[in-house]
Amino acid sequence: MELKQKASLTGFRVLFILNMLLREELSKSEILQRLQSNPDYILNNITKETIRLDINTLKKAGFGIENTGKSNNYRYKINWCPIKIKLTKKEMNVLINTKKAVISLSKLSHILKLYKFFKKICRFLSDDEQINELLNFENITNIDLKVLNELNVLAKRNKEVLILYNSANSGIKEISIKLKEIKYSNKKVYITGTSKDYPDNTVLKAESIVKILKILKSRQSFEYKKTDKIIYRLKPASKEHFNLLEEEKIIEENNDFIKIELNADNSFMAIQRLLSYGEDLIEIEDEEINSKYLEKLFAIRKKYT
Repeated sequence: MELKQKASLTGFRVLFILNMLLREELSKSEILQRLQSNPDYILNNITKETIRLDINTLKKAGFGIENTGKSNNYRYKINWCPIKIKLTKKEMNVLINTKKAVISLSKLSHILKLYKFFKKICRFLSDDEQINELLNFENITNIDLKVLNELNVLAKRNKEVLILYNSANSGIKEISIKLKEIKYSNKKVYITGTSKDYPDNTVLKAESIVKILKILKSRQSFEYKKTDKIIYRLKPASKEHFNLLEEEKIIEENNDFIKIELNADNSFMAIQRLLSYGEDLIEIEDEEINSKYLEKLFAIRKKYT
């Protein structure tokens, strides 16, 4: 009876550790701390060595577990799971429709959270086609998410950074930028801010950022360009598949059109937003923006014809 009880406790502990590691990366010390704080668990002199043996048990069971080393506080990470399932067509439709709905909101933080959640789900999937379909988040999958998350934190603190940037026109170069925010527009992620190297507010493609070289001590303050009010009209049916940004508001609405005012501090981002409306866009009242919009539209058509 005592032997069975010990075996049951060991099995429970191994499963408890597995559950924790599936949620996040943890070190032996962090695992031990959580085991000790669990009111439903009988410790029986558990040590770090016990946890090491339990992790080896999981490895023998087929779980791909690695120690991520000193730079990550020797945390353990599950890279592969032997428990595999295949989602039903109905389950896949729910997940894909959820992804479409979240992407349509154009909120990068929501999109990244869902992407990370799908990556966790995919560890348990046996069908490569289902994995590829779930993880196809358009251009987000081309971005170094570690760099993007770091930039997101620095942008919230309005830090000035020196980055290595792979420009389509001038190749790899260093750019200093005082970060403002990260935006998702027209299926692409952009880093916005100000820089002494550019007269307009700076907009950089996130996928072209190679790495963050260093955080700079701001020697001078950069003034953000004054926002311009851009008025445009959309087809009424566009409300069914577009969500307003924080910078947008409806100023008139009837059976023929929806009139929107966009407060834009960068013409490039404004045009990207207008392009995202496609055939739903009826008219742009600002002549300069309209001219730039048409120029960009003709360039896109020329590229694909």
